[in-house]
Amino acid sequence: ALKSKSKVPELSGIPWATRKSRSPKDKIPWATPQEKRNSKSKTVPEHKLALLAEGQLAETQALHLLERQGLTLVARNHRCRCGEIDLIMAQGNTAVVVEVRLRNNSRHGSALESISIHKQSRVSRCAKLWWVQQGQRKFTHLRFDVVALENGTEPQWVQNAWQISN
Repeated sequence: ALKSKSKVPELSGIPWATRKSRSPKDKIPWATPQEKRNSKSKTVPEHKLALLAEGQLAETQALHLLERQGLTLVARNHRCRCGEIDLIMAQGNTAVVVEVRLRNNSRHGSALESISIHKQSRVSRCAKLWWVQQGQRKFTHLRFDVVALENGTEPQWVQNAWQISN
């Protein structure tokens, strides 16, 4: 009879080879199931909540400005794997992707100056994905606008702020 030569080493001498896998223990073993679920949710600091509220208010101001100019809302805070689009508006057969920027002071530049090439490419990627999934069925053109709000002044609307790149 032939003896089979196994290339797998003998595992009986290795302590971790026979160890059973265990499920991770809960961080709070005495907590009720409801408390355990609640402990996993992240709490947001108050100063971040205030910034989020300011951002939502700025988007609402931009939305009202654009609606007064005759644009209609298609989507707000559209999220995808690439990022987020603040507002998607419609102007005739053109889908208008709007980036809203808020600056309380100009210490680090104006609201318009704060839109980097990286931010433009991120919004463009997200817009391309939206366009493929939904936009091209309803619209024939795509445009990128910016609404800048600074120090409580009137919002500044820049149409065709950048072009999409391939």
